[in-house]
Amino acid sequence: MAKINILEVIQTGSISGALGGAEMVLYNIVRYIDSSRFNIRALVAGHGGLDERLRAEGYPVDTFTFTRSYNLDLIRYLRKLIAEHKIDIVHTHLSRMNTYGFAATRFTPAKNIMTIHGMTGFSGRLGKLYYRVFGNLSARVVAVSEPLADAFAVAAGVRRSNITVIPNGIDVVRFSGVVDRVAVRRRFGLPPDAKIILSVGNIRPIKGYDFLIDAFAAVARSHRDLVLVIAGSDMFGQAVDLKNRAAGYGLADRILFTEFIPDIETLYGAADLFALSSVSEGFSLTTVEAMASRLAVISTDCLGPRDIITDGVDGIIVSGRDPEAFGRRMAELLADESRRKALGEAARRTAERRFTIRESVAKFETLFSSLGRRP
Repeated sequence: MAKINILEVIQTGSISGALGGAEMVLYNIVRYIDSSRFNIRALVAGHGGLDERLRAEGYPVDTFTFTRSYNLDLIRYLRKLIAEHKIDIVHTHLSRMNTYGFAATRFTPAKNIMTIHGMTGFSGRLGKLYYRVFGNLSARVVAVSEPLADAFAVAAGVRRSNITVIPNGIDVVRFSGVVDRVAVRRRFGLPPDAKIILSVGNIRPIKGYDFLIDAFAAVARSHRDLVLVIAGSDMFGQAVDLKNRAAGYGLADRILFTEFIPDIETLYGAADLFALSSVSEGFSLTTVEAMASRLAVISTDCLGPRDIITDGVDGIIVSGRDPEAFGRRMAELLADESRRKALGEAARRTAERRFTIRESVAKFETLFSSLGRRP
């Protein structure tokens, strides 16, 4: 049987090798897809860690550089790739590339799949109109969580029957939580006996780090052993404001900002609690990484985590955006080691059962196979 030819498409803004959630999904599909059944290549619009990493590992990668906000040359380039490589399926990620992918596949033999990673890109009237058309006419829409699929169907007016849910997956072996905690803490200048709250994700407004700093400040003065670590690349220059916010509370020496590090699993293993403070998440790979690392997880109720965490069983979800309430829940967990350990072990089992790379990629393989080769 002839192989199905797949073109994965994304726009990257990654820096310092720090891949976002959508980029990690594409990266894992390219790396782990069954090469006996699929030929796969990637088109990366922009330049950063993703195209460099894929190229270094020997995968076929094309790149495109934007010279203006919207560029019809990309549609022509996509059509050129479709023709040259006899592409059967164009799989796009994130709202901008979803638009280009839909346009490029019109009147070609290729089918298009668009993956929705979060509730962005269709909040305005024009965005909703785009997605009402694109989502209903595409071969399939993929959402990375059930709550996201439901919210997207309502907000964008897309048939729920045309949306397939495929959760993201991680390498659960890599994120085992087994590290030399003393050595890792020494490496980052962290006190060996501190209770460390960790949050991981590139620094941008939707991650809600201002809220997390406020929540930490609400309990830090009465809990002198607490330290907050925020690990992520400063994509939008927001770190200065966040550091000033920490200094305003007199906590500059207890809130550490660190850039992306390739061995991020070491920080998970050295922490005591993982906190997700996002305003909105379609999924949250970092939450699953923390769970696989046997960390107790506390999260705002920001959509995607509802599909990951069973509240009170393998993590905690806090409703509302009251920083003092969130801070109190963090302090309660940090004061109860047995509770944290029980949540962490349950979280590990959840990650192993539901969120492996192999399971996620297998679902994409099933979807690709169901659409088949072009006529």
